[in-house]
Amino acid sequence: MILPIINSPICTRKLVKLVDPSLRQGFTGLKIQTEEDTFTPNKPSNTEYFKKTYNNIQNNLEVLSDEDIDKTINKISNKFPDLKKDEILGLLHRLTSYSSYKSMNYLAKSLSEQHILGIYDYLEFFVYREKKIEPQNDINFFKNIFPINYTDFVTEIPKGIGIPLGCIMDYLTCFKYAMDYRSQKLGLILDKNSITMLEELKKSSPNKFKEDFLENKNLIPIYIDDFENSYNFLNQGKAFDEIALKAAQKYDILKKSIKSFPTEKIPDIIFNFNNLNRIKELGFTPIRIPTIKNNEITSRTIAENLNPVIPSESEFEEAIKKIVEGNGKIDNNQAERLLLDYLNTNLAIYSSRSLSKKLQLLHEKILENVRQKGYSEDNIYYTILHPNKSFGLITYQFQKANNISNDKIVYWIGSGHQLNIDFKLPEKSTIVVLDDCFISGNTIMYEMFDYGLESKGHTLRDKNVNLLFASVLATDAATNRVKKNIKYANRENNDDIISIDTRNINWIDNINKKDQINFLKLIRQDKHIMATTAVVFPYMGSDTNAPGLRNLFALFVPNKNYLHNEVKTDDFFSD
Repeated sequence: MILPIINSPICTRKLVKLVDPSLRQGFTGLKIQTEEDTFTPNKPSNTEYFKKTYNNIQNNLEVLSDEDIDKTINKISNKFPDLKKDEILGLLHRLTSYSSYKSMNYLAKSLSEQHILGIYDYLEFFVYREKKIEPQNDINFFKNIFPINYTDFVTEIPKGIGIPLGCIMDYLTCFKYAMDYRSQKLGLILDKNSITMLEELKKSSPNKFKEDFLENKNLIPIYIDDFENSYNFLNQGKAFDEIALKAAQKYDILKKSIKSFPTEKIPDIIFNFNNLNRIKELGFTPIRIPTIKNNEITSRTIAENLNPVIPSESEFEEAIKKIVEGNGKIDNNQAERLLLDYLNTNLAIYSSRSLSKKLQLLHEKILENVRQKGYSEDNIYYTILHPNKSFGLITYQFQKANNISNDKIVYWIGSGHQLNIDFKLPEKSTIVVLDDCFISGNTIMYEMFDYGLESKGHTLRDKNVNLLFASVLATDAATNRVKKNIKYANRENNDDIISIDTRNINWIDNINKKDQINFLKLIRQDKHIMATTAVVFPYMGSDTNAPGLRNLFALFVPNKNYLHNEVKTDDFFSD
């Protein structure tokens, strides 16, 4: 049954109005705090509403000013008086060059200049390495349930490895940026996790390591200077001040201990020395992608490094006006106000920093949920439904934000591939299925995870294993759907769904039916009289977003290709 998202002549389901104050409780996304939360047709001007909407976005994205950076510089100067201001600025620039997803444009350009087809997928070799098993007939979370015609392999999980950076870069660049499709070569991104994998392979199978990696002419070893050990867009679980002071402390120690060493090379020791030394011992001579250069480094430069992709206030207002301009159905002034009110109710935009904070809150809720069930925190495992989609990305960021050890990260992939049969799951464990957002609930119910089948598995039932579906954002439609499936499976004492931000996607307030329909035609433009979400992660505009607002959402991502083209209206189910 399709859940109507908004009331209309063709949508007869009873409407739940958002003007009910009880439905606003716990709302943590973008929402304008004005004297009126809903649209009033006779409200005279939109100017102040534009400004408040934009300021609210800035606050939620934690946009920093030059003054904020000056305060950090002063803290460092007071604590480490031997450091000159230009040294501090140079260090902070190296620390923050990759703090925003907008740096992906630079990284993608640098990678494409190496004439590569794409990024090498470590997981294809290390995690999904073919391992023959006998077909399993019993239903078990860790075994193939039915014989698969094309393969009978299970996942081989490298213990304590985690997610290689190359897998994340593969996801962030694949289909998003133009690579050299004439090439047969793949970029071999080297980071701590992949270095550990390669070190273990070199030790256990030196000939295989040499043949498949070291002498493989189709692989180009690449190291991204400063990225992994800096305040990059994937790792902002701690406050910038804290990270900046620690980097300054290392700089101060090195400056005093090796006085003859050029100070401009000290950051290279801080950010790259250990990784490059291990890479050298493996025998690689990688192409190094240098940090983004800036001839004049100021507080403004550092702020720009740190701040997310965000339009100016005038660009934001212009985008709104262009969307409603010439719609022919509603007065432009009224349409602008309707659109702003829609955004204030539905919009959720995240920066790298705000997303890390949400992931820390999510971790707290996961721990609370596990404690309430009387299960051990030591037996929580985080599974990745598909590593080369946003599941791997959000798990990588979750792990960094909450300092989760690598041995707690396990892999899952559908179509016959399942977790390692040798993996011994302790009694009363909790398996957390992480995602950035649950919009319809389809992904975790059957697209990437067959809950109906897995909920009957012997591993879950015999060992009293909990399944916990956890996301940064969830709609009420997805939450209700998952809870109904949990109830149907008689697993209410075990399984659950949690999120930090919630959205009620039934959007409507005090406007007449005619304007209601016309406005929805404005934001949808695909003849479906249904509202959709307005969710923008720094790396993605959801494919369930209102298509008429695509150009607005594009202002908050590093490249328009990060927006999904397809809008799956049939993904909203009430069952």
